[in-house]
Amino acid sequence: MKKVFGYVAGLVAALSFAGVVATTANADGNSADAASGSGSDSATMTSGADNGGGSTAPSSATSSSISSSTKWTSRRRVVRRHPVVYRLRADREMRGRLHYDRDGRTILFQKGMKGARVTLRNRRGAVVDRFTVKKNGRFDVRLSRKEALKLDHGGKYFTFTVRDHGYKPYTIRYDIKK
Repeated sequence: MKKVFGYVAGLVAALSFAGVVATTANADGNSADAASGSGSDSATMTSGADNGGGSTAPSSATSSSISSSTKWTSRRRVVRRHPVVYRLRADREMRGRLHYDRDGRTILFQKGMKGARVTLRNRRGAVVDRFTVKKNGRFDVRLSRKEALKLDHGGKYFTFTVRDHGYKPYTIRYDIKK
């Protein structure tokens, strides 16, 4: 019986202490709201009176600023994931088919992959044409007369760079036949 009475007495003491702490915290919060415009004198008086006057505790204005700076924000951190980039096997790379004649307006390709972006450049590095591959396999590209002259300008070959999603870009050299 004495043990039960001791547990009950301890529980009552703990609850009453929690009530005093909650009431003190509420009083400090109310005095911080009231003292926010009038200065720090009333805030220090209230905190000194609650603590018995002998101990030095931070003022309520300081405690409210600390609690406001530790609130959680609702922002989410966005993590961008870069796609894994592989090197395309050499036997699957897009190639020129047959040969390209000087000033020709049709370029024949093979082993095209749908969605790949191709950039044609002459030997000097000037961009002649850009296009996207429409279907897999063999296809041809028709150039205007002006583009054909620009492609031939500067040498015996031209290059095309292929960029496909998920693969490293690669550049192929295509010889110009006379």
